[in-house]
Amino acid sequence: METEEKVLVYIGLSISRDKAREILPDAIIKGPAKQGDIVTDAVNLNPTHILLVDGSFRENLSPWHKEIVYALQFPGVKVVYGAASMGALRAAELDLIGMVGVGQIYEWYRDGVTEDDSEVAVSYAALPSGNYQCLTIPLVDIRAGVNEAKDNKADAFFSAAQKIHYMERTRECCAELWGGSDFPMIPQKALDAIELLETFRDLKPAPLVTPTPDNLSRYFQALYERDRRIQINGTEIPQQHIDAYVLLHHPEYERICWDSANQELALMLCDHFCVTVSIEEVEHENVRFQQRSGIETLADFSAYLSSNGWSRPEYDRLMIQNARIRKLQHANTVAKMYRRNSQAICDYLRTHQAFDYWAGQAVKSEKAIKQSGVDDWLGVNLEKTAFALLNEHFEHEGLDLKMLPEEYLLETGFSNCTELSVALERIKAGKEQNG
Repeated sequence: METEEKVLVYIGLSISRDKAREILPDAIIKGPAKQGDIVTDAVNLNPTHILLVDGSFRENLSPWHKEIVYALQFPGVKVVYGAASMGALRAAELDLIGMVGVGQIYEWYRDGVTEDDSEVAVSYAALPSGNYQCLTIPLVDIRAGVNEAKDNKADAFFSAAQKIHYMERTRECCAELWGGSDFPMIPQKALDAIELLETFRDLKPAPLVTPTPDNLSRYFQALYERDRRIQINGTEIPQQHIDAYVLLHHPEYERICWDSANQELALMLCDHFCVTVSIEEVEHENVRFQQRSGIETLADFSAYLSSNGWSRPEYDRLMIQNARIRKLQHANTVAKMYRRNSQAICDYLRTHQAFDYWAGQAVKSEKAIKQSGVDDWLGVNLEKTAFALLNEHFEHEGLDLKMLPEEYLLETGFSNCTELSVALERIKAGKEQNG
């Protein structure tokens, strides 16, 4: 089935956002892109086409090359285009791996006619309407006009304009250099932007190299994890701000840090031991997670993703990670055999300030068991299976067995059904002793 088209456009300086909406009324029109926007919007908006025209230069950091490399391989993104301004710069640098460049300005940068990024830069002011007012003239517009004029005076004018900083190259300044307001200039940025908006569907990428995750880097991962914004209750917030707030306010911040670090270490072990999982194992993890989270319908699932600032690819990534870690845990549990998880469980309780309570409860139960005359080698009730006894116990305790009994046996570390039955019968005897 053909995916519904969703076009994302970053524009506002080369042409107005209102003009862009006239050409593409159904597109998502955003202002000039800054660092973090493309990676954020690729995840949050799931576009099929990304059109980068304008970007920030001075007020914010510019969109990073690695964001586009990421977008080029993001599920659902068919093509990333660039033209006119920041888009032309990035396309000239990344057309090798599949970004599609459009227009004269892109060709100038691609062919080495100019390598000066500031030729597309302008000083501008944001208007209350959401549009922008350009306060200076980009040198590429003058370059286009001079190429058309083809005379010595125009060449001298270009050389003089080239020496003026882009924030000071006003219309009045250019008129003074030329000796009149009719100085050579063609609105090349606007022409290239319009060309992109009108023709992008007919343009196909022709990468010489297909990007892979190996083309990203630790620095991109830092950008993705810290600066990527998620949407919560209609407000976008970088993940690092959530992280900082939690660590400065949550009463169990130490446990959060400990457990999350262990999660990362477990994934490192999975990589070291080359732990892979099947589609069936990932789906099993998905079903288990949704059962534990009380998700029963597709609407529940969509609401859960929204409330957690999650995209479906992000959710799938975590299910794969959890399935890999669980497989590694299962292998470790099986390798222990009769050692069980006793030491690990007790150590965990000690380091999380819970040992004294639960050990005290176990001692009370043990005293009742001894009073009942039961020893550690209690005979097993063969009339009921270990799993039937387990279900009865959970029901009696008001607990929810959110996994298959076979999984409980494996993950808790009971060596076999006999050992589990003995433990359940002993506890049952102690409860009967207490009435």
